[in-house]
Amino acid sequence: MQVIEIPETALTVKPNYTERPDLTVVAEIKAHIKQTGAPHLWPGHTHTKPPRGAIVRYLGEFDLPPSHAGPRNRERWAPCPCCKPYTPWYYKDGRIAWFPEERVIRNMGGDCFKSINASGHAEAERLFREEEAERRNEAYLLRCLPQVPEALAAIEQNAPIISEIDRVRFILSDRMTRTIGFDLWAHLRSDGILRYEVTRTERRVDRSGSESTATVYDLERYGPLAGFEMLKPNVVPIAERVERFASRLRTLNFGEGSADAIARMDREERTRAAKNVGTIPDINELISEAETVRQMLSPLALGSLNGWSRTPGAPAKIYISLSDDTTQLFLGNTKEDVRTVRINIAFFNNMRRMPAISKLTRQVE
Repeated sequence: MQVIEIPETALTVKPNYTERPDLTVVAEIKAHIKQTGAPHLWPGHTHTKPPRGAIVRYLGEFDLPPSHAGPRNRERWAPCPCCKPYTPWYYKDGRIAWFPEERVIRNMGGDCFKSINASGHAEAERLFREEEAERRNEAYLLRCLPQVPEALAAIEQNAPIISEIDRVRFILSDRMTRTIGFDLWAHLRSDGILRYEVTRTERRVDRSGSESTATVYDLERYGPLAGFEMLKPNVVPIAERVERFASRLRTLNFGEGSADAIARMDREERTRAAKNVGTIPDINELISEAETVRQMLSPLALGSLNGWSRTPGAPAKIYISLSDDTTQLFLGNTKEDVRTVRINIAFFNNMRRMPAISKLTRQVE
């Protein structure tokens, strides 16, 4: 096994950290590791074994740079002052550790302190994860809370459009089967593809060599129907689902005072606020659902339905069209036998997208 030469400067105890080091020190250590791949050579590191039963607090975690990572770079891995002080031992999941009783910092392997003080290691890990989560929540809120007013404005603007889409969806999902005498949703539900029946004659030869013919019935693909989800029955209205999220966002509408509001929150309040502001992407998904659903009344979809209906072997006869001013939908088996559905012009209005933010993740920046 390769032996790493540890300089005397690293082995010297550096009791310089009476108070818990702040994030500036952590950032300095991470920058050194990223540049050199040698956590044991950071000038403030103490490369001695911690005493048994020592108290530790984890300040950060790190991986060695790609040039030092993986089995092929084993000789470039870092030594650990806890267990392998002179040989390559780890390249990922390292810990920046502060020992308050000794007032020193050690950069070491992620689980290495466990053999010295298992309960102390577990407690340090628990506290570190809580602190990291709180930092992520705070950073996420500082980035995203200022966008809440814009999100609420978009919800308000979209509300009448989505409500009208919900209304038309309810009518068509309820009325389509009775009007045309065919369960179009059952036909489409698996993949949204319109199909028609075809027959063909197949020549068959049995084991004795005798020939015969057989008529085979099959389904041919006509094409997809955009917005076929409009026909799905018993769907919770999109507007109702949006409102559930919107009610959470309204509690976070601090306007220009969002930074002060975050500073006043305790840990639980920040966690809850981060989850609530993280619903903005969910609302965008609901807006996308509404956009998708209303495609069924697009010229392309209406043309597909009428064309499919006229195809020999189609399982249903349907006539569907919009009036020239798009305020009425005509639906029936033929043009001469239709029912009318009123369409509010809001159905076709452009919807406003929510602010582009990501959901809170566990990734440490």
